Amino acid sequence: MNKFTRAVCLGSALVVSACGGPELVEEASLAQQEAAFAVPATATAHGCNFTLYALDRPNVLPPTYDIKLNRFGSTCPYGDLTVVLGTSYSTEPKLSMQGNALGVALSYSVQSSYSGSAARYLVFSHVDPATLAVVRNADIRGDYPYGQVNSGNVWIESNGTTVTVNGVMSGTIQGRPGTRYTATFPDFFTSTTAPSYYIR
Repeated sequence: MNKFTRAVCLGSALVVSACGGPELVEEASLAQQEAAFAVPATATAHGCNFTLYALDRPNVLPPTYDIKLNRFGSTCPYGDLTVVLGTSYSTEPKLSMQGNALGVALSYSVQSSYSGSAARYLVFSHVDPATLAVVRNADIRGDYPYGQVNSGNVWIESNGTTVTVNGVMSGTIQGRPGTRYTATFPDFFTSTTAPSYYIR
């Protein structure tokens, strides 16, 4: 059911985007983001398939999750490869990913330590499809000490260069309180321009 819901939400977002309805795109993206990020996120780029997933380390308590990126496919010119991107402690990561000719944009939520007061934030990265190296890190964090970022859904806009991230938060980001945020990154794949935030 979760996988079906997620697929329906993604399809709705694509249809609305083609019709030019930004409010409905955001609503669909948030619905997708809230559906079931425990399942792996998938994307395609450069003729390759990519899967972003989290593995719970066996026999480790509190739970510890390794976030991995796998590249594969019969048409992929770079071969199969899996890399470890990061680790989340106690809290299962929420995953999202999209790709195009410029690269792969992915996100995963992490808790920085086992402590109940540890920061929760979103790792947001541009990954090179050929090497799986991180080209750019643009983590989304709440304000210290109470700001938390719990999730983030990645969306590549129709121009192919602007990337938005919609997610759930608590506390404040850049001094603005809210429960949801949208971060917009112009020219995400080719620049280090800081995002603009919409908090509500």
